[in-house]
Amino acid sequence: MIRDELDDFDHYWSAALLESDEKTKKIPGESDYSDLQAWAKGNSISIDQSTISVGRSLMTLLIDNLRGALWKMDSPTGLSLDIEGRKAGVSISEIEEVVGFQSMRGRKFRNDLNPDWARVEAILQALYSRRHIHLYQNENTLISESDKSYIKEQITRIIQPIEPGDYPISKFLKMKEDDGAHFRLNHEDHNWGTYIRDRYGCPPNTTGILAGNLYIELPNNIDTYISFDLHLAFGETMSRKVSQFTGKERGLGQLEARIKICDLAANNDGFITLDQYYRIFLRNNAEHMADYYLYRSISDITSAKFRLHEVADSNPKKWNVEVDPILLRWRENSRQRGRDRNDNSESTEEGGTA
Repeated sequence: MIRDELDDFDHYWSAALLESDEKTKKIPGESDYSDLQAWAKGNSISIDQSTISVGRSLMTLLIDNLRGALWKMDSPTGLSLDIEGRKAGVSISEIEEVVGFQSMRGRKFRNDLNPDWARVEAILQALYSRRHIHLYQNENTLISESDKSYIKEQITRIIQPIEPGDYPISKFLKMKEDDGAHFRLNHEDHNWGTYIRDRYGCPPNTTGILAGNLYIELPNNIDTYISFDLHLAFGETMSRKVSQFTGKERGLGQLEARIKICDLAANNDGFITLDQYYRIFLRNNAEHMADYYLYRSISDITSAKFRLHEVADSNPKKWNVEVDPILLRWRENSRQRGRDRNDNSESTEEGGTA
């Protein structure tokens, strides 16, 4: 299930940020993020933070460092139209310091000493295989073709869960660290730079300023083009996928409850009764999360909304729950993508038989 969700993210990402030829990038202020926003709401579930912290931390590092490089380009002292230097990406030492677990060898999280590093490597491999990151062998040179082939070969060979020692990306970054080896978000042909500009830069139609400019500080009353932290939901979902291989998948009951709620609400103009809402969480062994989601609807602007409406003239009092239309969109998109996958699978089988 989680792999399908990650495949869906890639599909929506390409549709939003790349032209139909998947080679031409869209510029800031012209992408339609609605399917990605729906995906983020559908996959933003509440589980043990230790389970999702690695993916969140890695994506935050990548976004912050590339954002800093783009800010420098936009500044009056920016001398290049290209993103340059390892500071635009993340080194192995940065991961060790920021994506930190307590280690018996001290506070620094050494990749070659702690078996928990498998979680980091698994996410790096997923990002690399899905073309969301590029590897650099020094300040500005992409990894050599021979090293690229070797790493791809090792990733193909490795069987989950990753065992200590199956760390081809981490080993490469450590081996060439003194040369400036690092990895960056793929802004060249996966267009992460445009997402960063849409998320943090000036919105379109700002007088005298290019859309996506990061150097100009926005007044508090001006919203950016997109307000969702898509990269955090993406990082959390990758972490959940990794957790599948280290034990039971976390948050599955919550996810199933949200699916059932959406399916029921879709047939009732976006509403279910409050009794139905609680029963669905109970039947999916997630009853402890029912009240939490109602509270989170009020306190977190990025979470799925579950709004209570009192039933007029009801005695005793009854309430209906209005389900976030963006969450309903996630469910409908997911159903359609599932049908597409089944159609493609049947076509492949028919072709193989022929």
